[in-house]
Amino acid sequence: MPLSKALYAFEEFILTIAEQNKEVYVKSYCQNWLRLLSLQKFSEAQKLLDCPNSYGETWTEAKLKFAVQEYYDNTSPVTFHNEDLSRCFPEYLETESGHLIFGFYLPSNSEITDLTVEFEFIPQGNGFYAATINNVHVL
Repeated sequence: MPLSKALYAFEEFILTIAEQNKEVYVKSYCQNWLRLLSLQKFSEAQKLLDCPNSYGETWTEAKLKFAVQEYYDNTSPVTFHNEDLSRCFPEYLETESGHLIFGFYLPSNSEITDLTVEFEFIPQGNGFYAATINNVHVL
């Protein structure tokens, strides 16, 4: 079984995380999301996002590509790359309320940009978390 499948399981697309090694779980989840983007499987990547962010936004294929085009200040085609997230300056935080935050630089158009993708995993009880993308922006 591939590592990405072994590390997390879904129940109606909600992530289940064991108490130990939470960072490993969320990193694997985000790596899988990035892998799907790199394969242009945007609808599958979209299914990994359980809910809109706190602003009511969902990061769709069009929104992600627009953010990259704005970053490069052009409308050229956008590609995403399945770069190992350990090379993308990952940051992990567990808040006092139990939310898990995982951010990394988005690899696109053949480089690791400083365009940060910030995932949030919101506790739903009993080890279940709902995943969303808070923002994609330059810090």
